[in-house]
Amino acid sequence: MMSRERLQTIALWLGISVAAVFLLERLFIVLGFLASPLLLFGVAWLIALVLQPAVAWVTALEIPLPDPSQARARAGLGAPSWHIPRALAVLLVYLALFAVLLVMILALVPAIGPQIRGLTTTMPNSIDTVARWTQMLQETLGRLGFRGDLTMIVQPQAITEQVATLGSTALQQSLGIAGSIATLIFNVTLVLILSFYITLDGPLIGQRMLEIMPPNMREETETFFAIVDRTFGGFLRAQLLNSLLYGLATALVMSAVGLHDVALASVISGFLVLIPLIGGFFALIPPAMIALIEEPNLILPTIVGLMVVQQVLFNVVQPRLVGQIIGLHPLLVFGALLVGGAVAGGWGILFGIPVAGVFASVLHYIYLRSQRPQPSSRPKEVAPPEKNVVEQPVEP
Repeated sequence: MMSRERLQTIALWLGISVAAVFLLERLFIVLGFLASPLLLFGVAWLIALVLQPAVAWVTALEIPLPDPSQARARAGLGAPSWHIPRALAVLLVYLALFAVLLVMILALVPAIGPQIRGLTTTMPNSIDTVARWTQMLQETLGRLGFRGDLTMIVQPQAITEQVATLGSTALQQSLGIAGSIATLIFNVTLVLILSFYITLDGPLIGQRMLEIMPPNMREETETFFAIVDRTFGGFLRAQLLNSLLYGLATALVMSAVGLHDVALASVISGFLVLIPLIGGFFALIPPAMIALIEEPNLILPTIVGLMVVQQVLFNVVQPRLVGQIIGLHPLLVFGALLVGGAVAGGWGILFGIPVAGVFASVLHYIYLRSQRPQPSSRPKEVAPPEKNVVEQPVEP
């Protein structure tokens, strides 16, 4: 029979568990109401994290200044130089980011618009080609003894009707699409403004947070900040560079095989490859669809060329970019992807892996810290004072 003290301890822990579950449920409800502003701040923080190395590089630059009198040279102090202040460095980096985004929009939007209109006009011919291919495959399989009906699986007429319905729906909802674009532009502008201030005052905010914390927790907090910066920042920078390289490679491959509408497929494929693990497979679909619509005979060389690009990019370039940033086994990476998607949907798929990397790095740090030799709590024994020994004179 359990003692009274043990029963009280069990009841206390059960009460704490119930209270913790209740508080977590309330917290999730509150976070649900604050999802939109929290998402804006989160994206702004991620942008600031990605741009942090660029700001550090600009602030480290030394701009030589003229020294007409050569006074410093005669004194052996070297040529005078000037370091860019952090505020000016942040402003220059964000102006460069804005210029890059503006150039991309001005270059891609005029190219993508005509390509979309051209695809809608050539879509019926492509559907007829698919119907002929289906019929040829049906006849070939029939000679081999296959008795199924492929036209029940691939129905060109139904595809044509769905495309027409989609086009009419898009025209009817054009006003709503315009409103959504305006909202997107407003949110992007707000995120960039928030990110600018986070980048500008981030180190000061972190220093203030460390100052108000107990001294025995500052080392752990600094280590946690460093882990988050290394894992999240490194992963995002590598993914963005990987996306840019794959988009450019997709455009080169499609142009090399003779396709014309490369801008639309390259942009979509570049975004799709941001999805960890499975993004490469989905990134093959837009170029294949463009090849099917423009020139069906070019589907095979397009896919083969892009698969070669993926092998080089994913197996040679990306490991060098990411390196040991995450440090997770592929099975754990896949598990983080599934859990992130189940918990947070699309955002969980994108950021589940770096979150798991942070968690694993923190656990590794805790393990290493636990292996450190602990200082002994026993007081050091004080050696007794040596007695003064009077040397006796040596007789000759």
